[in-house]
Amino acid sequence: MKPGKNDPCICGSGKKYKHCCEGKVATRIPMPTPAEIDQLIALYNAGHYAILESRAHLLAEQFPDFGFGWKLLGGALQMQSKNALPAFQKVAELMRDDAEAHYNLGIVLKEAGRLDAAVASYRRAVELKPDYAEAHSNLGNALKDLGQLDEAIANYRRALQIKPELADAHNNLGTTLKELGQLDEAIASYRRAVSLKPDFVLAHYNLGNAQKDQGQFDDAVASFRRAVTFKPDFADAHSNLGAAYKVLGQFDAALASYRRVLELRPGFAEAHNNLGVALKDVGQLDAATASYRKAVELKPDYGEALNNLANLLLSQGDSNALNIIVRSLQIVESRETKSIFVNCVKQLNLKRVDHFIRDTIVRALSEPWCRPVDLGGVGADIIKLTPNIGECMARAVTAWPKRLNALELFGSEGNVAVFNDTLLCCLLKSAPICSFKLECFLIMVRCTLLDTASGATTFKDVEESTLDFCGALAQQCFINEYVFSWTDEEAQKARDLRTALVSALESNAQIPILWPLAVASYFPLNSLPFADRLLDRSWPAALDAVLVQQVRETEEERQCRVTMPQLTAIEDEVSLLVQNQYEQNPYPRWIKAAPAGSPETMDVVLRKNFPFSTFRPLGKSNSLDILIAGCGTGRQSIETAQGIRGAKMLAIDLSLASLCYAKRKTQELGLNMIEYAQADIMKLESIGRSFDIIESSGVLHHLADPWAGWKVLLALLRPKGVMRLGFYSEVARQGIVRARNFIAEHGYGDTAEDTRKCRQELMNLDNGASIGAALNSIDFFSTSTCRDLFFHVQEHRMTLTSIEAFLWNNNLTFLGFGIDAEILRTYKLRFPDDGPATNLGQWQVFENENPDTFIGMYQFWIQKAF
Repeated sequence: MKPGKNDPCICGSGKKYKHCCEGKVATRIPMPTPAEIDQLIALYNAGHYAILESRAHLLAEQFPDFGFGWKLLGGALQMQSKNALPAFQKVAELMRDDAEAHYNLGIVLKEAGRLDAAVASYRRAVELKPDYAEAHSNLGNALKDLGQLDEAIANYRRALQIKPELADAHNNLGTTLKELGQLDEAIASYRRAVSLKPDFVLAHYNLGNAQKDQGQFDDAVASFRRAVTFKPDFADAHSNLGAAYKVLGQFDAALASYRRVLELRPGFAEAHNNLGVALKDVGQLDAATASYRKAVELKPDYGEALNNLANLLLSQGDSNALNIIVRSLQIVESRETKSIFVNCVKQLNLKRVDHFIRDTIVRALSEPWCRPVDLGGVGADIIKLTPNIGECMARAVTAWPKRLNALELFGSEGNVAVFNDTLLCCLLKSAPICSFKLECFLIMVRCTLLDTASGATTFKDVEESTLDFCGALAQQCFINEYVFSWTDEEAQKARDLRTALVSALESNAQIPILWPLAVASYFPLNSLPFADRLLDRSWPAALDAVLVQQVRETEEERQCRVTMPQLTAIEDEVSLLVQNQYEQNPYPRWIKAAPAGSPETMDVVLRKNFPFSTFRPLGKSNSLDILIAGCGTGRQSIETAQGIRGAKMLAIDLSLASLCYAKRKTQELGLNMIEYAQADIMKLESIGRSFDIIESSGVLHHLADPWAGWKVLLALLRPKGVMRLGFYSEVARQGIVRARNFIAEHGYGDTAEDTRKCRQELMNLDNGASIGAALNSIDFFSTSTCRDLFFHVQEHRMTLTSIEAFLWNNNLTFLGFGIDAEILRTYKLRFPDDGPATNLGQWQVFENENPDTFIGMYQFWIQKAF
């Protein structure tokens, strides 16, 4: 600690030591002799901090204005982990022009959590000594902890300009860059740190974490291995090494790493959880369950372990999964926890639900926690279990197709239970109802409301619960595009009420509140003359919500048509037919997208989804060019853009109606990385663009020649680029084929009226039996999706054998299916030799044995070699 000649003099004069005392007794202030000072410095250098503390205290009492004495005292206290702050504050007060004094004060202030004060001290240090590299570096640390990351980076860079060999600054710069998502630069900084200081354990560890986040798992393994080589007892590094091994499919190595962690820290709950994950992956389910339970035993509020336990139990059909995930929800409502809750209530056949479960499903629908349509079926099942409503539904189904009047339908207790049911109202406003029984009931409820509204000649207030329910029903009918059937008498009554409403709007007469709500349940309000006049009146909230949905938003979409770019002409005969279908029925009409998680690099997304597949990393974390070829109404483009880091997206479609819906929903969410345009896939080569990622799910099989369309997209895909595709399965859609044959035989057209009539016939058990799983599809329950399912103007179906041949002929690598985990597990039991689950020949065998496997579509990813 002896001062150098260019340091400020220890006497506190502010002059350089070589120009002042130079070891002689100072005359400016009372101070100890040089020999006494040398003795104290020797104590510090020898590590005798307790003795130094005692003597420095005496020195400070004897010479209270001697700054260097306080500095020695502060150093002694700091080295013993005692409170050194008052001593260093005194040093900074006495040695105001001493950069090191302010630097030391900054250190203890930061350790005390006083970050703003620490920043001020470090700033004073670099003001006094602009080339003070360590002070710039520590200033960066304090600013980073305050969240001022850009300024922190500037200070790290300044420190490294002055002293490029400062390994700590390189490491800390890397950490800050990583927080900003600048992984390439962070990795470069960490590499510089370990090149300067090869045994820098923390930098090796941080480098491994950045490489793992970047999807460079082989490199991450190497970095973690170096960290544990230099520090064999570094439990966190062993744990992250295990995680990297797991992603690479090296499960034995992962298990060994996790077990090593538990040798070092037997009570490390995270390691027990990670061990459980690895055990599950190798099929040791009982051992995995035990590990998860041990993690929760050690750390009862450990949400991730509870989630993993719930997921594992759910995969085995154990109803205790729901209790576990509810416990996890009560600890922290993470995105993952919410998703597992949704899966639990979807997959478990719930015979009864308590108020907490019911209320949580309402939240899951309204916030939402998933695509609301995913909860449509379970929501309807719970409604059936509800007293009073269940009885009403049973009466409706028994009488069907006869229409019951209000007393017959609701019974003597009236409609109170129905109109006040929060879950039912929420379900109606969120997604198409996916239940035959509930649909029958709602059709009759709508009929009774029409009767009530048609007889309304007064303008008195209606009960709020009645208005809320009527508004929710009107929204449901708009969402499902008026797919509910009606009788001829009912249709005429609805048209008469619509005429009365239009007349009242034209003459600006008073309008009973139930009129627009009832009409909106049969016809979209935007189709009425003078509909905009409804917006000029003051209405209850229930009708306001209907007007926003059916008038304001549709007008926004209409205006959008004028400004939507057109990238190519649409001239092909089939393309024009498909375009016309989706102009009439944009597909699908959705209300809320699935919640967005933290965006990840494409390499991480692929590695998570296909841990056993071999692919060439894209190596890009920013500026990924993505094409959505056939974006429809935008749900896919929005969810992809939110999920992939650095996404820059072009989303195209034939239908202006679909594109305008997509753009409105995108603007609702405040997203600016998606460019929408009208174009024909078959002409896309003319736009002169190329892409890292292309998604075309459920689109190519509607072209005149799907294989030609696929080749067009491949021409736009860059080398190493990846593509997500969705094709109809020849095996899985046999029920659809029978339905299409039924439609043709009975002469049904593709109008909305024919769709309604055809659905009613298909809903009869005699007709529906041969169609099979198609009637349980969510696509059966709205006009646009039902038309897409059964009435599409152009449809091709593929086999896995034909897809495999195309991949082979075009030098494409199959990465894997996007498929339910239970199906994947069953496949691997059938074909245990196919670790990556990419053998399409074996998948064809599996599908032949399990025809409903791909009842939706084949959804899969491929990669282009060059």
